[in-house]
Amino acid sequence: MQEKEYNDIMKIGFQAEEAIDEHIKEKFGRKFPDKTILIKEGETKQEIFWLLSGEVYITRKMEKKYKVLATLGSGELIGEMSFFDRSVRSATVITKGPVKALVFSKEDFADIFRASPQWTKRFLTSLSCRIRLMIEKLIKLQ
Repeated sequence: MQEKEYNDIMKIGFQAEEAIDEHIKEKFGRKFPDKTILIKEGETKQEIFWLLSGEVYITRKMEKKYKVLATLGSGELIGEMSFFDRSVRSATVITKGPVKALVFSKEDFADIFRASPQWTKRFLTSLSCRIRLMIEKLIKLQ
């Protein structure tokens, strides 16, 4: 990894949102139109998406249709589960309208995650919110 690229990764690791300037957006940022599949269930690709704006549907194929499990928006990390457990993608993520995101390779995200404890907190907070939502949905099904 080149020194400048490593410095950008460390900047994101330590400063999080404060690090997002035009240079970071140019380097890692991507724009996705409505109904774009960011992640496909069953894939092994390990990109991680940090949503800057817009929303995505987290879906799962049930028989011949996709069921929306959740809608996530700005500030959320997408694709981190397969990064941590190295499994195939467990859901399909589809944009709900235009989306802007920072897209990281698994190597870049590993460096970001190791750089600062705030990323552990961010991940655990996100995960606990998702588990809570899942529990609420299961309760409603009973």
